[in-house]
Amino acid sequence: MMIKQIAIATLLLLCFQYEGQSLSRFNNQTMFMPSGKPFGTIDLRLNNRKDTVIEKKHSPHKATIYSAILPGLGQAYNRKYWKIPIIYAGLGISGYLIGVNRKEMIDRQNVLKLLLDNDSTTIPTGPYADVEIDQLKADRNLYRTNRDYSIITFAAFYVINIVDAAIDAHFYKFNIDKPLSQRKTRHWYLVQSRVQTKPVFGLAYRF
Repeated sequence: MMIKQIAIATLLLLCFQYEGQSLSRFNNQTMFMPSGKPFGTIDLRLNNRKDTVIEKKHSPHKATIYSAILPGLGQAYNRKYWKIPIIYAGLGISGYLIGVNRKEMIDRQNVLKLLLDNDSTTIPTGPYADVEIDQLKADRNLYRTNRDYSIITFAAFYVINIVDAAIDAHFYKFNIDKPLSQRKTRHWYLVQSRVQTKPVFGLAYRF
């Protein structure tokens, strides 16, 4: 009985020693899938080391400041380049309308000043010289209103440009390309025993 116990203990000791040598040789070696094809590499000692990779943070604060300084710069920071022409189209058109309506309003206002100054020597000339006073006042008020609306539109595009950059920066790393059910999963085999290139057992991590 004593000889059998010694033999069993020796056999178990050899098995543990072989398993330890197998795991030490497994470090930085190629991993295999159940089909026998190489899948990737892994270092089991990574758990004892700190991760030194520092991921660059995408800052919503920076995107907001950039768009406030220069419209479209925040969108460029967020890599949403297709939005930049839309922003400048809105700002450009509303800015153009501000200038046109302001000019038309000032032209009619100047004619009204000459007509209502009670001085017969100041006679207005130009395309509005023969227009009635009431019509000139109505046109002046209309262009003033259109100018104010154009200013509001310009300011709205400017604010939207800032808000859009901030929102896009908050969702910069949010992936909505594929549903979770359609995303692929990977299996990393941490421990795997093989006999003549055929897997016997293993421990896998899926993510």
